Amino acid sequence: NNTAYPTPNVTVTGTISANTTWTANNTYLISGLVYVASGATLTIEPGTVVRGDATVPNSSLIISKGGTLNAIGTAQQPIVFTSSKDSGTRNIGDWGGVILLGRASYNGVGGVGDIEGIAVSTQTEFGGGASPNDNDNSGTLKYVRIEFGGYVFATDKEINGLTMGAVGRGTTIDYVQCSFVNDDAF
Repeated sequence: NNTAYPTPNVTVTGTISANTTWTANNTYLISGLVYVASGATLTIEPGTVVRGDATVPNSSLIISKGGTLNAIGTAQQPIVFTSSKDSGTRNIGDWGGVILLGRASYNGVGGVGDIEGIAVSTQTEFGGGASPNDNDNSGTLKYVRIEFGGYVFATDKEINGLTMGAVGRGTTIDYVQCSFVNDDAF
């Protein structure tokens, strides 16, 4: 809570529809629901700090099914997702979190579902339906820290620090820490 993170100098909103790289020399502010669209890849360099806008409810990074997140930090230079609030004032649930959606099997009706609490759209859908791909790859998260996220829309309708829906076994998640998160870490 007392770490002084850099002030954001790049604000990201809306949908990322082309391959994009976030670099460690910038600090990013996720404001509102930010989607990585199907067919697009968001790459985040080691040591990059991404801050969720605590003034815009549920500011979250959502990797739509068919989109990819490659956030590969190192032990010395982790990628940090944290609150936009100043040091000493951060709290659980300041922002939404990171959401990975895939095309693997899902045991709900029709094999397709939507992340709870967010307005239903093709970008919130997960699951492969009648033709799931259990080897689906939503990307790689390695040496990533997610802090002060998790958003509760209503009782039993919430997102976590890292929320996953029908993510396939081609996805790699190693050395990921969620701390000070409202609801569940993962």
